[in-house]
Amino acid sequence: MSRLWQHRVTIITGGYGSGKTEVAINLSLRKRQFYEADPISLVDLDIVNPYFRSRDKVELLERRGVDVVAPVGELRHADLPALPPSIGGLLSDTNKQVVLDVGGDPAGATVLGRYRDILSETPYDMFLVVNPHRPTTSTVPAVLELMQALEHKARLKITAFCNNTNLMGLTVPEDVVRGQDFLHELEVRTGLSTAFVSCKAEIAPRVSSLLPNHTILPLELHMLPPWVSGG
Repeated sequence: MSRLWQHRVTIITGGYGSGKTEVAINLSLRKRQFYEADPISLVDLDIVNPYFRSRDKVELLERRGVDVVAPVGELRHADLPALPPSIGGLLSDTNKQVVLDVGGDPAGATVLGRYRDILSETPYDMFLVVNPHRPTTSTVPAVLELMQALEHKARLKITAFCNNTNLMGLTVPEDVVRGQDFLHELEVRTGLSTAFVSCKAEIAPRVSSLLPNHTILPLELHMLPPWVSGG
């Protein structure tokens, strides 16, 4: 079984510009397909980033069978939104699949830390989404520093990496392969593995052929920034 489906609770985090919300949305949709009978929830714990929030795609996700749990109404865009009390129940319910989209800085990790007691009793994966083309994660030491900060604030451990190397619309398969070389350095330094490689769907077949030993998550792109989408 792919690492993607190993645990019913999957936490997605990553630095600014990593693409972690895109990954969280697509993973939720894939879980919907894989676990046909189980309820699927995407929990938006990102209080940091005003542009790439999974709660902005509620209608899309719910049409496709994914329940979105996030601040509603006027609280949706608050800097420090109140979190729904149902989150704790979702994490504890062994009949439900849950993906958490967590802000990729210490403030976001602190929010995740509210649920440490529950998660410490629940098998989970916490994937750090890495895009080496972003300034804050362009070197191995920078990623290691980010990991340390997130783990300290969340009081939880990152369990594996996601290679989401991209240059937005300019990404070609070879970029993703070079990104995996970068991820290999992280693997050596940390002892963790790359659980999966994510890339836009149109290049996924070629990436899969170039990285045959890796699980590939093809991405439907939903989270275009406002300066691209015109929003």
